Amino acid sequence: MVEIDHGFTTDMKYAVAGTFTGGLSSKIYPLLKSEWYNVNKVYPVCSGKKEIDGDPAYASLKDLPEPVDVVVVVHKKELSTEIVREAATLDPKPAIWFMPRTDSKESIAICEDNNMKYGMSCLMGHRDIPGLKRFVNGHWWHSKVGGMNRIPKQ
Repeated sequence: MVEIDHGFTTDMKYAVAGTFTGGLSSKIYPLLKSEWYNVNKVYPVCSGKKEIDGDPAYASLKDLPEPVDVVVVVHKKELSTEIVREAATLDPKPAIWFMPRTDSKESIAICEDNNMKYGMSCLMGHRDIPGLKRFVNGHWWHSKVGGMNRIPKQ
């Protein structure tokens, strides 16, 4: 087990909710499966696709074959709120990991009203690049300077 950030670890089950049209969600899903993170289990959630990278895609969080511990939100703010609202209806409620600029006041309020753990940061900035110091990792530096790595509600 390796801690990624916010208390989220590699042995947790993840869902990546996004459009998977070549943007950030298309990069985050394979990154979580790669040797860089190598998480235990990760599911793509996308209402418009049946398959992502050869794996079955799920139209909603309720369609997943098993409960997940963390939902990584990689949507526009408007769609993120709907994903968080759906996550709040699940039992058990998953934690929410907002990628930069995907959180909204409403989605944060939903997390807080439902006692859901959440974090906000760039997933790509939490692993060292072998042979380089952490401050050289552009994503880590970008996240720290931009203030996106905020401590989640505990």
